[in-house]
Amino acid sequence: MIDEVESFFRRNTRIANKIVEFKRINIPEYPYEAIREAIINAIAHRDYNRRGAPIMFSIFDDRIEISNPGGLISGLSLDNIEGKHETRNKKICEIFSETKDMERFGTGITKMKELMLDYGLKEPEFLEEGDVFTVKFYGPGDNILDLVSNIPKDRVIDLKALSLNDRQIKALEIMVNQEITLTNKLYQEEFSVSRFTATRDLTNLVDKEQIVRIGKGKSTKYKAI
Repeated sequence: MIDEVESFFRRNTRIANKIVEFKRINIPEYPYEAIREAIINAIAHRDYNRRGAPIMFSIFDDRIEISNPGGLISGLSLDNIEGKHETRNKKICEIFSETKDMERFGTGITKMKELMLDYGLKEPEFLEEGDVFTVKFYGPGDNILDLVSNIPKDRVIDLKALSLNDRQIKALEIMVNQEITLTNKLYQEEFSVSRFTATRDLTNLVDKEQIVRIGKGKSTKYKAI
C-alpha cells in the first residue's frame, strides 16, 4: 500500500528537466523520501478506533498535505513531538521497523525536516487541527529548476556517457531548456548539416530515449521526453 500511495504522488507531481554541462537532470517537485516518511507515520500513528475517518492525501499547486485522524496522543504537543516515540499502535511500528520502513522509533519528524531542507525546500509544517494531525510539504512553485544543485546522482544522466556528439547535446539542450520542438529541417539549419546527418542524429536520440518522434514524413517533429 505504501508503494501505491508513493506512486500516486509521483504520477501527480511535476518532474522538470534541465541540461547542465553535458548532463541531463530530472528534477522531481518534492523529495519522495520525505513524502514516504509522512505516509508511514500516518499509518503508524492514526487512531484506528475512529471508523469512517481515513488518512487523507491532498495535492495542491503549491503543497502536499497528509492528514491522519487521531491527533497527538496525551503527553505530546507540537513543541515536544520531535525525537519522541509515543504511539497508540505499537505493533504497527514494530512491523515497519522489521521491514526497514521505519529506521528508529521517534525519528520521523527529524527525517522529514532534514530531507526537505537538504532538497532546498522549507521544513514541513506540522499542525494539530482538532483530532486530526496534518503534515504540509511546500513545493518550489515556479522555482523548480533552482533545485538542480540538490538533485541526487541517480537522477543525473551523463550525456557524454551515452556517446552523444556535441550537436546532439546542443539540440537536446534547446529542446529541454527552451521547450522547443525541432524538425529535421530546423536541425539541418541550426547545425549546418545534411539531411542524412540530421536524420541519423535525431534517430539516435530517439533510440536512446532522450526525445520522441511525433508524426510521419515531412510533418515529423521531435520533442524532448
